[in-house]
Amino acid sequence: MPVDMHMHSNASDGALKPAELVGLCARQGIRLMSLTDHDTMAGTAAARDAAKALGIEFVTGVEVSTLWGGQTIHIVGYGIDPESPGVAAFFADVSKKREARGREMGAAFEKLGMPGAFEGAVKLAGGSTDNLSRTHFGLWLLEKGYIRVYQEAFDKYLSRGRPCSVDVAWPSIPEALDFIRAEGGTAVLAHPGRYKYASAWEETALLETFQGAGGTAIEVTSGSQGEKANVHFAEVARQMGFLASTGSDWHSQRSKRPMPGEQPPIPHDLRPVWTLWGYPTSFD
Repeated sequence: MPVDMHMHSNASDGALKPAELVGLCARQGIRLMSLTDHDTMAGTAAARDAAKALGIEFVTGVEVSTLWGGQTIHIVGYGIDPESPGVAAFFADVSKKREARGREMGAAFEKLGMPGAFEGAVKLAGGSTDNLSRTHFGLWLLEKGYIRVYQEAFDKYLSRGRPCSVDVAWPSIPEALDFIRAEGGTAVLAHPGRYKYASAWEETALLETFQGAGGTAIEVTSGSQGEKANVHFAEVARQMGFLASTGSDWHSQRSKRPMPGEQPPIPHDLRPVWTLWGYPTSFD
């Protein structure tokens, strides 16, 4: 579809520079997009300028890490000014947590006989710990030959419960939504079908927590959740009155996720979140 509201650049854990990602979107026929890097808006200005030059409508965005029910839940904030002092203050604290987690992960790898993981991951993150992620550790494992394919990094070492996984005290969902609202933004629950729910009750509790804190929309279709989840969360949006969003959640070609704009479309009976900013329901 010609809209993709969830993608990543190398400002966080994507493969392409922000302007390069926008160029890819142009080749994919995308007409409305957002760059939603993890806990940083460092690439926003470059992406926005490139989008303007290529005639692509652009909405500022950022994917905020939160903690709920013992797992990381991602909330996307749209329409936030990347130059706001509030943005810098909020993510400065988050970046400290990323560095601390990275050091703990490096120590865990060293105990397994794989020294240098932290330093190697930082190098792959561009020499900075500001947005150090599990992706960078996965790429280090691949580079060093400890794994054969990228996904093995998560299956063997990095997913929750694996030996090098480290929990982080991310902000709570209400704290994240308070931040997004204070910055004049709109909050969207990212890929709700990707989280692990112990029961239907837990899924409902997450959705009610998000909505009760002021959440406006959910990603009904996402490149990081399956077709059954897309159908299910379309129905959730209908029943709970959420607006609908969509995104490929594209990071790089090493992933099996769809290319930008190739995720399934939003069902026609749901109102897209981008209509809040004056864009048409459909760009087809």
